[in-house]
Amino acid sequence: MKWTYRGLAAAAIAIVSASTAGAQSHLLIVSGLGGERQYSDAFYEWSIMMADAARTRHGVAADRITYLAEDPSRDTARIQGKSTGAEITAAVRRIAKTSEPGDQVFILLIGHGASTATDSKFSIPGADLGTKEFAALLDSLDGRKVAFVNASTASGEFAAALSGKGRAIVTATKTGFERNEVIFPRFFVRAYAAEGADSDKDGRVSLLEAFDYARTEVARTYEEGNKLMAVHALLEDNGDKTGSQAPDSKKGDGSVARGMFLAPAISAAAATANPRLAALYKERQVIEDRLAELRRVKDVTPPAQYEAQLEKLLVDLALKTQEIRAMEGKK
Repeated sequence: MKWTYRGLAAAAIAIVSASTAGAQSHLLIVSGLGGERQYSDAFYEWSIMMADAARTRHGVAADRITYLAEDPSRDTARIQGKSTGAEITAAVRRIAKTSEPGDQVFILLIGHGASTATDSKFSIPGADLGTKEFAALLDSLDGRKVAFVNASTASGEFAAALSGKGRAIVTATKTGFERNEVIFPRFFVRAYAAEGADSDKDGRVSLLEAFDYARTEVARTYEEGNKLMAVHALLEDNGDKTGSQAPDSKKGDGSVARGMFLAPAISAAAATANPRLAALYKERQVIEDRLAELRRVKDVTPPAQYEAQLEKLLVDLALKTQEIRAMEGKK
């Protein structure tokens, strides 16, 4: 299908209309069955590290963070429930009900997975959930920007199965048949919990930066151990159902993930206290969304038209950021 200029404009307008002032982030962490104590311990530690980093480093409100685990009694202060299919479903439905269009929803699965000829599943207490069940859950988040990270073994099939507009899907493996132990979640969580992942030094860590940091550290670990890479992470966010191991937001996958941050652009409290500042953040988000959409359709846009629109949007973004910094009293 060929895109006309009107078609491109309509697509951009659709994305713009979904943006809201003071858009918030919602985080659901699910750690599955460990099988052995060493894995249960690792899944718990990574999950807690992510939850704590989201709250203390990235400003996600505590009531917007949900952690479901194999053994809730292990940490009753931070674990809200057992990671069963029913609890996961209830948690996603709760987020769908309490979130607003334009909000960002991050779902992180840490654990083991399995794959058959017909489906890939995430191992949890009770009946496992597969691609079909998670696809239905993501459909309930229509209008939200969704980052779905399946950091488990045999997770590769989730990239194609959950692909869709406004979604960034990350998997720790490239197929359902990469079943070796994965270390991707350790580094993915570290991208948010420590320094080093903010490659553009803008003070925030995008999903794309977290993915790139994790895959680079996984490769380094294999190289230092003189081992052949056994698992390969994927990022899929342009809706073509084909993930990329090394995404390039200017050519394919990466444009949506590049604009997704765990940290809300502005806290709910700040938005209430300063409506004008909240409006400026909304306006900047609109520009960022239009940039992501323009990059997504680069291959079907006349080069001269693309360059002209890109230049204008980049200038608009710089000016809007300057306005925000001036109001916040930053240089």
